[in-house]
Amino acid sequence: MIFRVQIYNFLETIRLAFQKRLMGEKAIAKLEDRYNRRDICFSCEFKKGYFKKYYRCTSCECLIITKLIFTTSECPEGKWGTLDY
Repeated sequence: MIFRVQIYNFLETIRLAFQKRLMGEKAIAKLEDRYNRRDICFSCEFKKGYFKKYYRCTSCECLIITKLIFTTSECPEGKWGTLDY
């Protein structure tokens, strides 16, 4: 069941990013924004995992490192939101 949720969340993020890109907007977050998001996620109580590359969010079951990249991603706990460039 968790695997389905992960796939659904990832595909929804990709769909929104692709849609944003088709409208001529940026779909990839700036490096500084990714670092800010990463710092928040890596210090969060919902983070689980043993290696930074494989940390997961237990709230949405996404790989954190993947979720940080897209401007359409947002934290399910409201700690950071989508980005508009």
